[in-house]
Amino acid sequence: MMTNEDGLATNRPGEEGQKDVDGLPVNYFQHLPVLVTGATGKLGRHLVQALLAREARVAILTRSPARARTLWPGAAVDCREGDLEDPATLGPALEGIALVFHLASYSPAPDEADIYEAPAHWAVSAEGTRHLVAAAGAAGVRRLVYLSSVKVMGDAAGAGSQPATEDTVPAPDTLYGRAKLAAEGEVLAAGRTPGVHACVLRLPMVYGLEGGQGNLGRMIAAVARHRFPPWPRHANRRSAIHVADAVRAALLCAWHPRAAGRLYLVTDGAPYSTRWLYERIRLALGWRVPAWGIPLVVLRALATLGTLGEKVTGRAMPLTLATLEKLTGNAWYSAARIGQELGFQARHQLDDTIPLLVRQAREGS
Repeated sequence: MMTNEDGLATNRPGEEGQKDVDGLPVNYFQHLPVLVTGATGKLGRHLVQALLAREARVAILTRSPARARTLWPGAAVDCREGDLEDPATLGPALEGIALVFHLASYSPAPDEADIYEAPAHWAVSAEGTRHLVAAAGAAGVRRLVYLSSVKVMGDAAGAGSQPATEDTVPAPDTLYGRAKLAAEGEVLAAGRTPGVHACVLRLPMVYGLEGGQGNLGRMIAAVARHRFPPWPRHANRRSAIHVADAVRAALLCAWHPRAAGRLYLVTDGAPYSTRWLYERIRLALGWRVPAWGIPLVVLRALATLGTLGEKVTGRAMPLTLATLEKLTGNAWYSAARIGQELGFQARHQLDDTIPLLVRQAREGS
């Protein structure tokens, strides 16, 4: 294995130009010292596994090393103690690292109301990323990939009759979105330093997660328990990405020369309506699809009650006006840029994945 002047892995002699099935140079990540933040999260775990499979030297940043080690039994994962909110802990954690994948964010409790306005989002995503980028620069880290969210664009961005693009001006309408946008700015600013390769990926809803995690997993559970009403035939459009494709996009952005300094939206390329999801879930459960749906006016009335209940009790309600807007509105994004510039093509779509997710949910129940 060879390295260049930045300490980054290159192909072995004679393998220049050869690519693996994911479009990456053969053995590019082998022995590469990589740090992952947010590694214990649902997406981070998949990224760590992909790096281990490519024989990278994987380190993770965690506040609880002993607990983190249990997630990868027998694997050579270097669990380095550190906290994004404590800059003094970050320098030692970044020693010897060539590439950072930054996924960490604040994770609200499941019953926490108004999860996108939790004050900790700013402390972790905005301030924490500023601390991380500064420490990475001081440690000589030459590559940084940040996995952000379409929430930085604001709900209005993806709500139009055409998919939003990277050129859509961000107008975040939550503290979560504003914090993520500030974090993106820190990463892209670092990429303007000569010799530093920095890239930002904005993700929509991620599916294919284990244990019923994510919005789709919760919807499958609700339908299976008869807690999701017959949905109206409302033709909204929502974008999504399979977790394996999100990981592939992140790896591609870490290597590809054209990704330096760039911002990409990444989706599986297919817009989905809530009614379509509802029908596919029922069919995967072996149930017939009702021809009717509850009128939107009725759902809106129930959502209004849920919003009032959330304000009174301080606990999350299953249906609120904000939830209804998510389920009936558009959240539509174009992944054309990453396809054109990096050659990225998603391999998974929900048509094939929903039956598998339903089967996993049944086996786990």
